[in-house]
Amino acid sequence: MSAPIPIEQAFAHILNNAGSAPVVRVPLTEALGCVLAEDINADRDIPPFNRCTVDGYAVFSSDTRSAPDVLEVIEDVPAGKTPTRVLSPGQAVRVMTGAPLPAGADAVIMQERTDIPKPGFVRFHMTMKSGQNVAPRGQDARIATTVLTAGTLIGPAEIGVLAVVGRNHVPVRQQARVAILGTGDELVEPDKIPEPSQIRNSNSYQLLAQCASHHIPARYLGIAPDREEETRALVDAGLQSDVFISTGGVSVGERDFVGTAFKDLGVEVLFNKVAIKPGKPTIFGKCGSTLVFGLPGNPVAAFVCFHFFVLTAIRQRAGAQNPLPRWLLLPLSNGIKDGGDRTTFLPAKLIIKNNATFVLPLEWHGSGHLSALVGADGLFVQKPEEKLNEGDNVTYYPF
Repeated sequence: MSAPIPIEQAFAHILNNAGSAPVVRVPLTEALGCVLAEDINADRDIPPFNRCTVDGYAVFSSDTRSAPDVLEVIEDVPAGKTPTRVLSPGQAVRVMTGAPLPAGADAVIMQERTDIPKPGFVRFHMTMKSGQNVAPRGQDARIATTVLTAGTLIGPAEIGVLAVVGRNHVPVRQQARVAILGTGDELVEPDKIPEPSQIRNSNSYQLLAQCASHHIPARYLGIAPDREEETRALVDAGLQSDVFISTGGVSVGERDFVGTAFKDLGVEVLFNKVAIKPGKPTIFGKCGSTLVFGLPGNPVAAFVCFHFFVLTAIRQRAGAQNPLPRWLLLPLSNGIKDGGDRTTFLPAKLIIKNNATFVLPLEWHGSGHLSALVGADGLFVQKPEEKLNEGDNVTYYPF
């Protein structure tokens, strides 16, 4: 039997074997969670004109040096309309946020710093500087400059930028199609009453939810019984997807048939143990272009291994700029007991204490303690045999 490999080596295997997804074009409304396949350039200056950033009055800043004083209001320009008058000294134009700055003006006085002495005139109560309350043309981006780069994970802000530059269809790497399989006669579906020796299948549903939370399409294949032929058929069906995940059935027991099915169906196993807790008995391999994961049956281990390994593979396959899990270095809110013989990932949540952010360890009884993840914001690392005290900095992986 092979020895467990360090997590860094597991990541290297995944990054080197994830392959590359094809480029497709999707509607802007379906691009959330995808990875850009090409650089995106501005199709015009952003903003496309000198834009007023407050409701108020466009003026010559030099006219305001003798505040308070009165200016003649020659026009009213709401957002979406183009000014028709050219400003002269002693004049002002009423403008709304987002309106183009009228020709001749170089500043906008906020409405709150003015009053109306009589119809057609405005009195100002502050001195202005040139450019104040004005966003100059091209401040955000000039025409033909890159606003988003290939490999960017598309979130809500990126959707907004894509809309601004007129990308109604977006070039992205095709999202991985994931298939999920539970295994073992000890499992029943959530709507069933378990026998005394059975448990409900939580792993498959939490994995489906993890996929959904990252906008990854996934389908559920059901539960493979402890029968070799049926397990092989379900694994074969899963291998038709881009990423196949099974949970449980990957150990050395006589009735664990997933590993046998992998061998029979030509899965090349690249590692089958990782020196971490939870998640030691994790399999990663490939079959043609399909990425294959055999995750542990314990629910916390399955959750953790999806977060670290499956997501890394999917992001690498999609060409993401930063496929590895992101992490932060933060202080621990209180000490914990000495670590075990493996690198351990413990559930935690972030708290604010004394105006600083701390990692608060949550009660955790082991890889079967699924409710420990409820309320968790992420995981922090405890090295083998390491004792962590209050205030010690730890590596923290947010979900």
